[in-house]
Amino acid sequence: MGLTHNVEVKYPAIFRDEGTYWDVRFPDVPAAQTFGASVQVAADNAANALAVALFEQDPPQASNPQFWRLASTEFVVWITMANVEFGPGSETPKPMN
Repeated sequence: MGLTHNVEVKYPAIFRDEGTYWDVRFPDVPAAQTFGASVQVAADNAANALAVALFEQDPPQASNPQFWRLASTEFVVWITMANVEFGPGSETPKPMN
């Protein structure tokens, strides 16, 4: 079925400090992996990666990261997309100039 209009999508992401960049992965959505030079850039990229990975598919159930074992260089951030406006039946976004 895919995502529909005006829904909120929220998944926990694991951010890992790789020294010169931040790696981001979503255990519930393995196709959504990205990185960024800072935590903020990585978080912005994570929302985009999540949107692309979930395009035209049913979103999986989000895990509870409370029991995840993380390395000392990792932490969890909930990435939220509100008012999602893509998926089957929606128009393709126009490129920005």
